[in-house]
Amino acid sequence: MPKSLLYAFYLASSWLWCIGAFLPMLLLRDYGWISLAVFALSNVLGAAAFGWVMNQQRQQVFLASHSLMLKLFSRVTLAFQLFFVVWISALLGWWLLLVMLALVVMFYRADRLITWVATGVFLLSMLLAGQYLTSGPELPSGVLQPGWWHTLLPLALGFILSPYLDLTFHRAWQQSPNPRLSFGLGFGVFFLVLLVFVLFYSRDLARLVAGEPVSVGVVWPLVAFIILQTAFTTALHLKESQCLQAASWRVSLGLGGFYLLLLIGLLNFGVLVVVPWLDLPLTELIYKTFLLFYGLVVPLYLLLGKNRLYFWISLLFTVPIYSLGFLLGGDFLWLLTISLAGVVLMNYKQMHWLKRG
Repeated sequence: MPKSLLYAFYLASSWLWCIGAFLPMLLLRDYGWISLAVFALSNVLGAAAFGWVMNQQRQQVFLASHSLMLKLFSRVTLAFQLFFVVWISALLGWWLLLVMLALVVMFYRADRLITWVATGVFLLSMLLAGQYLTSGPELPSGVLQPGWWHTLLPLALGFILSPYLDLTFHRAWQQSPNPRLSFGLGFGVFFLVLLVFVLFYSRDLARLVAGEPVSVGVVWPLVAFIILQTAFTTALHLKESQCLQAASWRVSLGLGGFYLLLLIGLLNFGVLVVVPWLDLPLTELIYKTFLLFYGLVVPLYLLLGKNRLYFWISLLFTVPIYSLGFLLGGDFLWLLTISLAGVVLMNYKQMHWLKRG
């Protein structure tokens, strides 16, 4: 099989993780089908564009200039995946977490064969999709909710810019004989197919995380899909994180184990707890807090990072406003637009400052 095609499979599964496998359900439930469409379009086009925008000189400068943020991106992503799997395990059984960790170890050790493993992960995902679709799932309605338009720019910015801090993208670009083909096929075809499967199972996933009864025969293919894809992403970012950091693997393993125990302790008792002043499940609050990193911090950093003063001022200004709009939603969604208007203003001031300099 051509190496460029293998890297297309690698990219599709490396990018799905617990955002692509779960966020579409929230978007359909809370905002409507247009938000989901913008999410999918931004994901596909933004990720695929990496293969065309990047070149060797640009990549070398980028990796050298942003090494700290690249490390942080992988570590936050690792923490996010572990939280998500602990959440699913707290709902369905802790044996799922053990399966996921075993898969992570297996994928981590398959470094030289990782593109073939990625191909197998994708094909197995398609088998799981076929198995699930035989149950005749009911598609979610995706009715537009008031204020949905305030979500569009945050979705577009987050998913167009975030790929540039993902080390798996940089690795694929370096090692694929034809990066444009790999990124075009990987996201324009294979990743898009995975997103379509997520759309089909969104209604059953919503019932599952709400603690409602769902038939095991119906739900097991989608749970297996989520565990498989999340384990693959976790293994890749663990590998990239280990390559960059100076700390020994024992220190990393100890910190990761401590974090995992904290999550298990918290969600074992609080998986269905609702935060009263937000009227939001605790698990969903944590999930959305992670999303703030990709939807706000990463775009701010890439847009304003050349001037650290502007970046930190913008971050301090926008995080409280953006958080209220994103976490509360409904009548507060307009705060998303206000926060991003501040970002645009600061970006304009930075460009003006750079021209004067």
